[in-house]
Amino acid sequence: MKPPKFRYVAPRTLDEVLQHLSSDPDAKVLSGGQSLMPLLAMRMATPSLLIDLQYVPGLTGIKDRGNEIQIGARVTHREIERSATLTDRVPIL
Repeated sequence: MKPPKFRYVAPRTLDEVLQHLSSDPDAKVLSGGQSLMPLLAMRMATPSLLIDLQYVPGLTGIKDRGNEIQIGARVTHREIERSATLTDRVPIL
């Protein structure tokens, strides 16, 4: 099956991402595509706008913030699996 038609943007800042998200209630965010791409192909997801996060700085990394752990939107499952911080603080992940 072919995916539905949609607009594609690759913003360079988080502010641009937020502007796109607020301007279109049917927008979806793409960060890797492992789960979204099959949904598009089967037309189970039909966004009007696809926002690619690959060029947005500051969305990677796992940071220990004391009372919380911050996991960036572009962190992979493999990074979570191998993170010493998460193994110590949130072993269930």
